[in-house]
Amino acid sequence: MKRKIHKGDTVKVITGSDKGVIGEVLEVFPAEGKIRVEGVRSQKRHLKPGRSMLHQDGGIVEKLGKIDISNVIFYTEELGGVRVGRSLSGEGRRQREARGKRHSGTVID
Repeated sequence: MKRKIHKGDTVKVITGSDKGVIGEVLEVFPAEGKIRVEGVRSQKRHLKPGRSMLHQDGGIVEKLGKIDISNVIFYTEELGGVRVGRSLSGEGRRQREARGKRHSGTVID
């Protein structure tokens, strides 16, 4: 599966309980087709004291879960949420560009 969303990109969640949230991609898992997005799908785990080397006193540990890559769309301030395609530049290098009627051909990076 070709990755059209990379680490560091800003994305908008389009389905699920976190619909509408805009955040930065922290990790990409291409084999699973999942990503980890800042502020999305927060999970809490309750630890007993002494069970973890990192959290000797125990307590509630919060971490971010993975979401499917199909549940997000690339987001920019100028264009909003856009689909991403690939094309070749004049120099023969691959580049990402926005797809759709309004934004077709706009180079993202």
